[in-house]
Amino acid sequence: MYRSLYFKIILILIVFVTTVMALVGTILLSGVTGYFSDDFKNQMDACFADDTEMMRYLTSNMANGEGAEALNITLNAYSGSLGLDDYRAYAVLSPDGEILAAAAQNTMFAKGGYVTLTPNILAVMNGRSGTGQQYGADYFDYCIRLSGDGDSLLIYVRDSKQELANLSWMLFTIILQALLFGMLFAIILSFFLAKTITAPIQSLTRGAQQMAAGEFENEIDVHSEDEIGTLTDTFNHMKVVLKNTLDQVSGERKKLETVFYYLKDAVIAFREDGSVMHLNTTARDLFAAREPDAEGVEKNLTFSGMLAICGIEDTPKFREDMEDDLKNSPDGCVIRELTIGERVFDLSLGNYNYVEENEMQSGIIAVVHDVTGRYELDRSRREFVANVSHELRTPLTSIKGAAETVLRYPDMPEEMRENFLEMAVEESDRMTRIVGDLLVLSRLDNNRTKWEISTFSVDGVLQHLCEVIGSDASAHGHTVTLRVEDNMPEIMADKDRIEQVLLNILSNSVKYTPDGGHILVRAMALDGFVGISIRDNGMGIPEEDLPHLFERFYRVEKSRTTGAGGTGLGLAIAKELVDAHGGMIHVESKLGEGTEITVLLPVECRLNVEKPAGA
Repeated sequence: MYRSLYFKIILILIVFVTTVMALVGTILLSGVTGYFSDDFKNQMDACFADDTEMMRYLTSNMANGEGAEALNITLNAYSGSLGLDDYRAYAVLSPDGEILAAAAQNTMFAKGGYVTLTPNILAVMNGRSGTGQQYGADYFDYCIRLSGDGDSLLIYVRDSKQELANLSWMLFTIILQALLFGMLFAIILSFFLAKTITAPIQSLTRGAQQMAAGEFENEIDVHSEDEIGTLTDTFNHMKVVLKNTLDQVSGERKKLETVFYYLKDAVIAFREDGSVMHLNTTARDLFAAREPDAEGVEKNLTFSGMLAICGIEDTPKFREDMEDDLKNSPDGCVIRELTIGERVFDLSLGNYNYVEENEMQSGIIAVVHDVTGRYELDRSRREFVANVSHELRTPLTSIKGAAETVLRYPDMPEEMRENFLEMAVEESDRMTRIVGDLLVLSRLDNNRTKWEISTFSVDGVLQHLCEVIGSDASAHGHTVTLRVEDNMPEIMADKDRIEQVLLNILSNSVKYTPDGGHILVRAMALDGFVGISIRDNGMGIPEEDLPHLFERFYRVEKSRTTGAGGTGLGLAIAKELVDAHGGMIHVESKLGEGTEITVLLPVECRLNVEKPAGA
């Protein structure tokens, strides 16, 4: 019953009537509430306007120092203008909210007590307007301040909304009665409407059941010329068409199963003549950029054209090799690492059979698999190995040369021997730093870093780092200035890692700033974050190098930085550490003018709430 069309139509009409009445009721009640609110405010604004007679008397009372009772007498005299009744009263308040006087017909305020501090009263106490109405409050209120003779008093008017409540209940009763009558009418109407709609649908159901049983001879009689009649006529025509197309279903099914099997990649099915039969969305997006009309990709693209886009010449030799691969290889014909635009793909070709014009034909299906990520990863690995080999080979060569020299000349002067040995130690330290940096990056990549989270002062860290870098800066004649905002919040992070980041940036500023330069370190609070800026007036960084600064082993002007001892890992590690804390690092630089690096750290880093990998 609950799934029948009768029930659904009845339910739809009931829901419709209920929704309409609810909307009407809501709008009506909202409008009444808005009207009462606006009327109350407008009435109070009119009474307490500066040019009214009442306000002139009230102002005079205050100027003469007559006090709360004089104000009470004046307000009682204008009780009609104020609309005072059992539901609306006023009170004269002291600046701290004590009730000094109240309306004669007052039922809300007790003299000598304290009034409840509403937003309007608080606003007036703080020197703002107290005439706004609070949405959802169970009262209207209005408050002003009167000053004179060195004193000030508050006049507070409050309406309990009882009249509004009475009117709202009356409207709700009327709406509820209308809803009940509307639902009754909807139920009666739905029975007749459902009968009119379901009768022809039941005939169509019987015809569909006959079709499911394989009976295509019986036609359904058409009794009307409306949409249902058109549907019935179309249904009869469909039976004829369906019988004629059943023979093609088997071949189409095999074709679709093959195409959908490759839906994750770009898939194109070509006919025997090389034209496109089907292609999926990925293939359309891939080749649309190379067609003037994106909608015409399926019409314009050919098998030879696809090969040309992939950089393959469609020659008889290629066709012969392709046929051999399709016959002899279980994977078909696969062509690897083809470049299309900025992406790298593998192209797989295979045969498939399809039915067209009631004849079985053979076509080619092409699957274009995006391997850009794998290709880039392999290239990155090769570059990484080459960079590591280069960085380690240089100190190893120096160590080997120093050791061989010491061994070859045992009688060399002691001072020269010590120089060679010191060089070997320095190069060993350099190798240790490189290996250490690589281990840090490896732990970050594999989420194996051990974090020591603590709460600490940014000011203290920066002062300590400026002292650490001070001797090196003084040796170069640099001036280091630290500026920290007052009341800086403490941050929760790995203190040693943050110091490592900031010390690396400071060291770079000292290293790449010509002697006699200036380095400015600033810290500021930024809405849940702490910003730390390190700016120098050094040589700066070329604009074309800025996007690559945080890449591993990337160095600006390699020959110059190599002499300065850099490996290109410092800023890469800094970015990884800042990102792990949920922060950001940003570089701004102009060649010849200097560089500013800004580190933005959350006050409470996400490492404090995230579970470690594998937990």
